[in-house]
Amino acid sequence: MVPRSSSIRSLSSRLYVNTSDWVALLPVEFIVVLITTLIVSQSVNAEQTAGSATIHLVDGSVIVGAVTGIRDDHIRIDTAFSDDLAIDVTLVERLQWLEQTELLMDDSRVVVVPALVVTEGNLDLNGQSIPLETVDVMNPAAWEEGKGYHWTGDASTAIAFNRGNTETDEFDVKLNTVLTSKRDRFTINSHYERDDAYNRINVDGRVVRQKVMTANNWKVLGKYDFFLSDPRNYLGTNISLEADALAGVDLRTYAGPYFGRKLFDTDLLKLDGELGITYVLTDYADFAAQDDNDYTGFNWNLTAESNVLGGDSRLYWRHVGIVDASDTDQLILKNTFGAAFPLLYGLEGAAEVTINYDGTAAEGSEELDQVYRLRLGYGW
Repeated sequence: MVPRSSSIRSLSSRLYVNTSDWVALLPVEFIVVLITTLIVSQSVNAEQTAGSATIHLVDGSVIVGAVTGIRDDHIRIDTAFSDDLAIDVTLVERLQWLEQTELLMDDSRVVVVPALVVTEGNLDLNGQSIPLETVDVMNPAAWEEGKGYHWTGDASTAIAFNRGNTETDEFDVKLNTVLTSKRDRFTINSHYERDDAYNRINVDGRVVRQKVMTANNWKVLGKYDFFLSDPRNYLGTNISLEADALAGVDLRTYAGPYFGRKLFDTDLLKLDGELGITYVLTDYADFAAQDDNDYTGFNWNLTAESNVLGGDSRLYWRHVGIVDASDTDQLILKNTFGAAFPLLYGLEGAAEVTINYDGTAAEGSEELDQVYRLRLGYGW
């Protein structure tokens, strides 16, 4: 057995050696751990380099982050200080994004580059130098490449039951859906509302609960749009069926063609405007004592949506206008303003106001109708 003092002297002699020989005297296990650590460190650094981009702006600023997309002439980056930083592509001087990227160009070409490299504002497109603003969309969805449709929509309801001194039942449901491709678009908007109030009246000394309908209306609107060579412009046709029991309208149908244009089409604001001609046919309820009528008129639509509130919140406005070409008193205006906010699992809440004017309502019915709602729904 080696004496304890000898072991200590041996260890000391290994610790106090010439620095030029220290590597040879280190334990084998320590050297293996050191080499492994260096290899892992190099691997992590390589992944960080590949997963981040260094962006030099024309004003000399430098931004480091992950490129998440290019759209509407803005490049979007996730950085340490912002999850969705948008930079105008004309402000980018140099950029290195070491990831294979698919690009949809503004001439509808789809190209794949091994890395996104920009020098002096120009993109290296497989050896060809072109302005960065010629990129329409980075990593486009299939429908943006002309394959299939992009399906969006929302369904919501507002239900309320009041019991006590005031007794009311309210039921309201909406469904809006849009199918969009590079060549055309289908839209369906539908709405049903039924409200009842219960009044207590005295009949022969007895209190009787009387049900009174305060709202009973529905509407279904279908539209088809075909995009022209300039996709901001389109031709379309629409057909609408609706009824409003309290306004004395059993069924109103209107249909006709229109010309439309995407007046704004950015993440901040989307606004479509449409103008066309329409044929309107209105069947009145028997109690209205009013003859059915029909006419040819002008129809216009405005549809707007904005994410100015940030996140997945949105403001929206839907406007429909119809006027008789020979009698401007027969004017119909429908407006819906709303603000929707995301909740959990795709659910969203919305505060909404509807203001409608119907110059063709049955005699004795109110021409102006206003409704305020809090809605709960699901969006996709």
